[in-house]
Amino acid sequence: MPAGPYEDEGGGLGLLLVQLGFLAARQFGELLAPLGLEQRQAGMLLRLAAREGTSQQALGNLLGLNATRMVFLVDELEQRGLVERRRNPADRRSHALYLTDRGRDVLRGAQQAMAAHERSLGAALTEAERGQLIGLLRKVAAGQSVSSGSLPGAQKPACGPADPAPG
Repeated sequence: MPAGPYEDEGGGLGLLLVQLGFLAARQFGELLAPLGLEQRQAGMLLRLAAREGTSQQALGNLLGLNATRMVFLVDELEQRGLVERRRNPADRRSHALYLTDRGRDVLRGAQQAMAAHERSLGAALTEAERGQLIGLLRKVAAGQSVSSGSLPGAQKPACGPADPAPG
């Protein structure tokens, strides 16, 4: 089997993505720690802010979370006073989710941490290179059926044509 183009330099695409993913996750977690947030909680707050009033089930579907994990995540955020459930006036069987004032304050801090993290990760790139890299990574993500709205690790991507299911 022929070697990939970068294997002689310490790793191909998969290994580099794994190494950078672990590094980025650790660094982001360290930036969120003073806010008392984990990455998944920050992701939930960010996505909820753009879709307040959405049902818990609909937001869970968008995030790629099953109902049990979604309930657990919302419970955590509700207990901390960051999110509130309200009865959905259109469907009393479901709950609509909203950020609290405290949730908005914490989200602002998380957004500042996200911006600092973005600057740090892209520090070695020009703006043009950064844009090109983001475009290429989005293409790779789409090819692996990874939704940009989901939380990391929340969904199991479908096997693509170049990646058949194990037999």
